[in-house]
Amino acid sequence: MTDYFNLTQQFIEDTQRVTTLKELTVIFQKLINRWGCTHFVCMSHVDAFNPPDDAVVLASYPIEWGRYHSENQYHKNDPVQQTCRRSITPFTWSNDHWRYMLTRTQETILNEAGEFGLIEGHTIPIHPPSGYPASLSVVFEKNGVDPQALNALHLIAFYLYSSAIQMKTNGNNVYWWKSTITEQKKRILELMAQGKSNSVIGDILNISESTVKDHIKHIYHEFNVSSRPQAVVEALYRDIISFQDVKVTRPTNSNEKSGVVLLQP
Repeated sequence: MTDYFNLTQQFIEDTQRVTTLKELTVIFQKLINRWGCTHFVCMSHVDAFNPPDDAVVLASYPIEWGRYHSENQYHKNDPVQQTCRRSITPFTWSNDHWRYMLTRTQETILNEAGEFGLIEGHTIPIHPPSGYPASLSVVFEKNGVDPQALNALHLIAFYLYSSAIQMKTNGNNVYWWKSTITEQKKRILELMAQGKSNSVIGDILNISESTVKDHIKHIYHEFNVSSRPQAVVEALYRDIISFQDVKVTRPTNSNEKSGVVLLQP
């Protein structure tokens, strides 16, 4: 059985040793290959062949599709990008409900992508507190990928994008310093990372749910983020919490999987 937790931890440790976007792309491609994925793209929602200086484009998609996509200005109507701009929920491309909501033009784009081998995939929207909306998409064969791998990718998506942003800004790493986050807020971050709801966190810490919400609001403000996964990634970056804090070793119900972190948006 694949240990997605340890592989995720190893990937994040590896990213701290790379210095270029090419190296970052290579180690991520190696990781997803182990999980049954063939291609990926992690990018700001811009024209991939004419990106602004402050945009991120990491990809292992077929170069022919990239050129075709750019020449036809598909980034303006791309169904994956359009969905990500209005949603924070990951989605799989073969989902009937999602396909039903597409326009004829978007269906055409998706079908044309299939001609380049990009048939089935899974996308995780990324909403940075500033800058461009973004996403991580992975492509795999029709037989699919272990759902636990997709859960792990939910966390990795934010870490991968943040790492790329840091490299784009001339390596200015703003994450080395410790935050002023209190011990109680640190504990809340640990429980958030384990997928605990606000009410459960309140029960564990013996505080009210409204107090938990106030603490989370403060965390968002200090980290300049807008979602739970982003807050957890920032806390990991700043060494406020560690992966040993995040790891769930004893499931509290049948739906929780040991060793897998499922972050709630």
